[in-house]
Amino acid sequence: MWTTVITAVLIAAFTSVITGILTFLVQERRLRADLRTEFMAERALLKLLESPRWEQRSFSEIKKRVGGFQDDELRKLLVRAGAVRFEGENELWGLVSRNAGRV
Repeated sequence: MWTTVITAVLIAAFTSVITGILTFLVQERRLRADLRTEFMAERALLKLLESPRWEQRSFSEIKKRVGGFQDDELRKLLVRAGAVRFEGENELWGLVSRNAGRV
């Protein structure tokens, strides 16, 4: 009687552990892929804003070159890359380091 209960408990525990490990590994892989995309986009934004031709870029031009993100997601990536927004006729973005006199 007790051996049947103990066997059932051990099988349930083993199944739970294996399921937990597999779920963790799948979620970790998915999270790494998502974060990799964001880091690559952030790096691309930084290179775009470091271009010697422009100290500031319009949001619409940035959006054309870095696709796949909603407007607010792209703005968050710009801030993480070290950019600030300048209001005017158009929404302009530039790196703090290159626009120190305007901040």
